[in-house]
Amino acid sequence: MVQDQENRYNISMVYSKLLHKFVFLTILPIFIASCATVNNLINDGEESSSEIKEISLNKRLQISIPIPDNSKYVTDKTIIFGEGSRFTGVLYLIHDVSADEVVEFYRVNMRDDGWSEIAIVRSDFILLNFDKEDKFATIKVNRKVFDNSSSEVTIGPKSDTTINRSLNIDTPSQSETEEPFSIQ
Repeated sequence: MVQDQENRYNISMVYSKLLHKFVFLTILPIFIASCATVNNLINDGEESSSEIKEISLNKRLQISIPIPDNSKYVTDKTIIFGEGSRFTGVLYLIHDVSADEVVEFYRVNMRDDGWSEIAIVRSDFILLNFDKEDKFATIKVNRKVFDNSSSEVTIGPKSDTTINRSLNIDTPSQSETEEPFSIQ
């Protein structure tokens, strides 16, 4: 009788230990995965594997648009063609200020630099469109946690075709604008 009770107690202890190990090994990966998800929210995943650099005076001179102070750029996502007034490309910037402050900076400083604001769209992100002479600029500002933000600035040449496509306007084909020729 005592032997049976002792055996049941030992079996109960073995099952209890196995249950604790199972629960621990099941919950631990879930906990680690949730920590990784929070880390991605804070660091935006892709930026953590990219090199982030300060924007030097030399870089500021190459880029013909205003850039918020203390901005850093992500090297893997930034593409610069030309310099000065011939600059085109994509800048991926990280800011230590809120998205609303970055948007206000671009709206004021782009206008002061001679750019005309075409549109602004507010959603999970903020999208600003500007044009100036023969160029367009699209600035996408992303909200991040802890009053940080990032922006993706795209600058390129403007043409009638680009504008008409963005406005869904069909351009007249050559046959509509000119009389057909005849062979005599």
